[in-house]
Amino acid sequence: MTYRQRISRIAARIVLASGLTFVLSPGAFAAEAALTQAGTSAACGEVTTVAAVTPDAALADCGCPPKGCVRTQGYWGNKPGVAWPAPYDRDAPFFNSSLSWQQVMDSPVRGDAYVMLAHQYIAAVLNGRAGASAPNSLRAILLAAGSWFKTATPGTCLRGACQLQRSWAGMLDEYNNGDYPGAPPHCAEDD
Repeated sequence: MTYRQRISRIAARIVLASGLTFVLSPGAFAAEAALTQAGTSAACGEVTTVAAVTPDAALADCGCPPKGCVRTQGYWGNKPGVAWPAPYDRDAPFFNSSLSWQQVMDSPVRGDAYVMLAHQYIAAVLNGRAGASAPNSLRAILLAAGSWFKTATPGTCLRGACQLQRSWAGMLDEYNNGDYPGAPPHCAEDD
């Protein structure tokens, strides 16, 4: 089993541990998770349901071709003239951090896995809302990260702590750079 497969299974276990069903929208997969009835599924580009089943079944991708393109956290965070897709706002609070989304993006990492993950999470959420698709394994990571952010705060993951969150940040970085298998490429510079 590859490293990515192990991390994806861990993410699936976190998401599925409560036995709940999550609806993940490919266009807005992170912030719009909602509880629903198990047993529904949809075609490519539509809402996908990840039910409380085995991690392998939950992470099975539809085999659809990637849609859209992705941009890095630097694009979303360092260009004030770039409009973020609705409903996201640079000034909105980022979970329990006491910071806005933009303030989190402006925060230096300095070894803090919380900030490292937050940078990549924000970029991935914005990429999804801007129309980029993502494999189910990546959506599971986004859901798990979103759940973790509900209880975590900056500064809790220093000095090598939070290895799982560091792994998630690495995979989201691959996605945001257009290098994640089965995900869209990086956007062309002239877009």
